[in-house]
Amino acid sequence: MSAYRHRPLARSTLAAALALVGAGLSGCSVTEEEAEEPTSPVEVPDLRGEDDLQDPYTGVLDADVAEDLDAYTGIEVTLLAEVAETISPGAFTVTSPQGEEFDPVLVVAAEDAEDTEPAAGDQLYMAATPVDGFDAEVVVDELGLDVAPEQLAAWADEVFLVATVLEPAP
Repeated sequence: MSAYRHRPLARSTLAAALALVGAGLSGCSVTEEEAEEPTSPVEVPDLRGEDDLQDPYTGVLDADVAEDLDAYTGIEVTLLAEVAETISPGAFTVTSPQGEEFDPVLVVAAEDAEDTEPAAGDQLYMAATPVDGFDAEVVVDELGLDVAPEQLAAWADEVFLVATVLEPAP
């Protein structure tokens, strides 16, 4: 409860992201500027099926996308990424599958995505929603992650991804 008093918006932001995730919403309006997405030469499959709305970004997690994740806050994106480190079965970091250098991005798996146990070096396709303002205590509590909040403290206040679909990439 103390995490809520210190970061009242973190809980509501995470709750909103989880609500969107639970509803399966992935298509929201984006600005014209956001629509000018980077082009990706790698084909990333549609993880949600043809009945789902098109994600505003579908492609490789690279330095540009990682830097601009906050522009997609609350909007599902589909990414190809490489697991950098596994913190617990439901929490891990990802980086570029093409070897590009940037700080790894934290991913927490929603309940539906937890049946995949990624290991360092694995390449994954993921449908995920960026959420701003990471608060370890709130996220661990809300998602029931099997990890101590202290293990996730390095990502405090950063943008992170809540993954609803995780699939191994070939």
